Amino acid sequence: MNLPMPQTAVETLSVSGDSHSGEEKETLAWEIREKLAEIHGTPAYLYEARIPALRARELKGVFPEALPSRLLYSFKANPLPSLAAVLREAGCEADLTSPGEVLAAKEAGYDLSRALYGGPGKSAEEYLSALDAGISHFSVESSLDLERLSEASGQLRKRAKVLLRVNPLSPPRAKLAMSGVASQFGFEEEELRREGGKLLSRVGDGVSIVGMHLYWGTQIGDSESLLSSFETTVALAEELSDRVGFPLEILNLGGGFAWPYAHSGTGPDLMPLKEGLSSLLERSDAAKSAEWWFESGRYLAASSGTLVARVMEVKASKEGRLFLILDTGIHHLGGMAGLGRIPRFSIDLLVPQERRANEVLEMDVVGQLCTPLDCIGKKLPIPRVEPGDLVAIPNVGAYGATASVVNFLSRKAPVEIVHRSGEVVAVHRLRTGHETLS
Repeated sequence: MNLPMPQTAVETLSVSGDSHSGEEKETLAWEIREKLAEIHGTPAYLYEARIPALRARELKGVFPEALPSRLLYSFKANPLPSLAAVLREAGCEADLTSPGEVLAAKEAGYDLSRALYGGPGKSAEEYLSALDAGISHFSVESSLDLERLSEASGQLRKRAKVLLRVNPLSPPRAKLAMSGVASQFGFEEEELRREGGKLLSRVGDGVSIVGMHLYWGTQIGDSESLLSSFETTVALAEELSDRVGFPLEILNLGGGFAWPYAHSGTGPDLMPLKEGLSSLLERSDAAKSAEWWFESGRYLAASSGTLVARVMEVKASKEGRLFLILDTGIHHLGGMAGLGRIPRFSIDLLVPQERRANEVLEMDVVGQLCTPLDCIGKKLPIPRVEPGDLVAIPNVGAYGATASVVNFLSRKAPVEIVHRSGEVVAVHRLRTGHETLS
């Protein structure tokens, strides 16, 4: 069975404009995987550093030239500092949601005064820490959230600019809706209509409300759906800024730009967005003078990452079932904890070139954890492989290692390697285990 080479692997080796054939690029991709795995061990996340910059150029390319805009990298997708630094060099700012992400952004060299800090349930201590680190822009989710920021700003005598995050009435067409449904995120649209004026009266002297933030959801699969969400955002921002009485200096339209997860392939064509955004800008009123911000984590980081693992055993069981046991599993490729958030039993498992003509077997792909939940692929058609073979899972540069239950069974976290065509930039490993506090 002659399986096609994943597009991302071809792309990785084509960024510099080389003239290798598809077969040569595939050979080189496996040589890189084998070399890095031999030196650093498995399981290993390999991140090709050239790819995030390419993705950033693609996204920036759909923003109209007449539009003052920023592209923010969502650290939640992958906070690895050496990878995030590539996106900083490509012109991205930081979208942060925790003190740990602030530290990662600082290590990656980001200008924190241009970062955005958001997320629900922020404590007073968290705000003090963020302000002290130099962050000045905050996405605020509720009245209490705004009060805590005002108190922290006053205590440190540092000014803060606020974007009101809004939960609209209607949901988007997204794989995971984060707005338009009952949610912990943002002010309810009707709440701001009713009580927005009272909200402004409780803002501290050092805090200015300067705009609005609306993130519709993740994996919005086509340009038409994205544009529809952006159009609603602009209309709602113009209405609420006028009704509540705050200037619309910044409009964060969120993102939701899709990319495959643990499958070969690429994201949707986003170029139709350029004409649509140009038209939306032309038709807008107060939003026309605002700076438009967009967020992305998955689209920017996913295609850079491949998880490589070793085959430990091919095990036959009852009813003719075959289990392909790897040295990785849901603790390394959890996809937001591995217990239902990402549909399991559906990955693409790439095998070495010399195995691809072998007999195709139907196998469950499992790891080393002592639970039957440790299954990352069920009844997958896979060419016969042998213990010791290297296998690979593509498009896992986002929501991979840090979105997984890495502490379960106290096994080591996977090594994470940032490289440029095999030349190592940095090697990392998440810390696991318990810190003794007393």
